[in-house]
Amino acid sequence: MAGVPYGYCGMPCALCSRYRAEGKSSCPGCSANGYYTEPCKAHHCCQAKGLAHCGACGEFPCAKLGKIGDFKDLNTGHAKERTCKCVAQSGFAAWYDEYTERAAMLTTALARYNNGRMKRYLCELFLQQDADTLREIMRRAETLSGTPKENGKAFQSVACAVLAEREG
Repeated sequence: MAGVPYGYCGMPCALCSRYRAEGKSSCPGCSANGYYTEPCKAHHCCQAKGLAHCGACGEFPCAKLGKIGDFKDLNTGHAKERTCKCVAQSGFAAWYDEYTERAAMLTTALARYNNGRMKRYLCELFLQQDADTLREIMRRAETLSGTPKENGKAFQSVACAVLAEREG
């Protein structure tokens, strides 16, 4: 599929720090034949069945999907599991529309608020939080101005405030 890459297993690839990396460690995403597609049973199964996603399969969840936990080096907040359930309930198109919006917001956040040390923080934030929360964080952060270091710290403060309000 052209557009923003994603994992058939539910990984929102464009929100991953590996996708956002530069150089050899950069991954183009699973649906764009990224690093993990060759050994991935879910990828091969979806390709063989002509499905856009595991969550769209009538046999979901199945053994081919395997454990849909987090990565060792990135806390996704169980994004793969949430994604598969969303696709199963609402359909691929509905999930993909919101996902592309989240990817665009992350691109903006990386450009405006990354002080050179926040890529992982930002990727994890955009993987873990729902779209409404992210929209509110981005709305409040629009007024930030200053050096990249100042903007990075200020963005984290905005995010913490929004998250605290949503929890309370």
